[in-house]
Amino acid sequence: MSAEFGAVPAGQLSKLQHLYRRHLYLDAYSLTADLWKPSTNIQDLSLDELVIGGRLAARLGGVRLSRWLLREALKRDPTKPLVRFFSRHLRSPKLRLLDDLRAFNAQPDLGGDDPELRAAWYASYAYTWATLRDFERAQECLTAAHRLFPDDSWILSCESTVLGMEDRWTDALICAERAWNLDPGAPFAASSLGTSLLHLGRVEESADRLEDASEKSQSFQVVVEASWHQCALAETLEGEERRQRLERARALADNLPRFAPLADRDTEMAFARVKLDAAELADDHPEIERWSSKLRVPFHRQRLRNLQKTLCRQANPAAISTDYPEAPDLRTRQCCGGAVSEWRHHFGRGDGGGGHLRGNL
Repeated sequence: MSAEFGAVPAGQLSKLQHLYRRHLYLDAYSLTADLWKPSTNIQDLSLDELVIGGRLAARLGGVRLSRWLLREALKRDPTKPLVRFFSRHLRSPKLRLLDDLRAFNAQPDLGGDDPELRAAWYASYAYTWATLRDFERAQECLTAAHRLFPDDSWILSCESTVLGMEDRWTDALICAERAWNLDPGAPFAASSLGTSLLHLGRVEESADRLEDASEKSQSFQVVVEASWHQCALAETLEGEERRQRLERARALADNLPRFAPLADRDTEMAFARVKLDAAELADDHPEIERWSSKLRVPFHRQRLRNLQKTLCRQANPAAISTDYPEAPDLRTRQCCGGAVSEWRHHFGRGDGGGGHLRGNL
């Protein structure tokens, strides 16, 4: 949002931006509550207002609303650096990744007079190159990013992710810790920290630190991370310790709607996956059935059918046996990230960005 924000006075806009940078998303929502109504005409919003609106909408669970606002910004001025960065994930289906990377090679600098934004642009492409296993180019982008804007939490989080892709988890944790110290509570920093600790086998520490972070957070993404890491730890435990950790995970998941007042179907489905994860580990058949039905995807429908066969077999021991799929082990979590993995890649620093880019919004 810009100083000429038609719906919000300049002083209030400054406060909104301050709240956002401190990750106080619910406070920012309260400050702008009147703007999140159907009566708001987006044509009355300035370009900068559309961008900050799209960023905040994503942080409040309105992923589709976020895309709509950012597409409008992109339509108005696709050349503005701020718009290019935060709408990168909205790339046209006609634009292939190869074309995107060719354009980056031809002109790697985002341009403009904002060194933080330019540095974040390089960091986002470091992630992209790393996903293609081109770690040399990824490191070149990170070097450029650090040179433009040193000691930035988002850049360090990207670097941690890149190092993790190289299986350099000790180095990844060092960067993640630096990112967390610079910006405690940042969703992207929480993700990097938890992932690094998990891969180093420090599962209890990751669960405890993220749970503590969630108690002070206004980000549903941090709460999702905290719940998921409690599940990861529960998989390594038995008996009462396992039950207690799963209770914590489910309590965190049950509280998610409070952090996402603009939650759309995409967000609600992600929340359902978090709850299904905990229900499966707790072997809670009614809850497994509830959340499997809500997700309505082939894998979970088959899982539900298997569950129903299992229940029938329990009622009739003579029935033909059908094995129920086992819950994934910790190694699966390390590789795939479970229900929360899509949120790590959906939200990077640029809440409107693609891949790890989304965390920056």
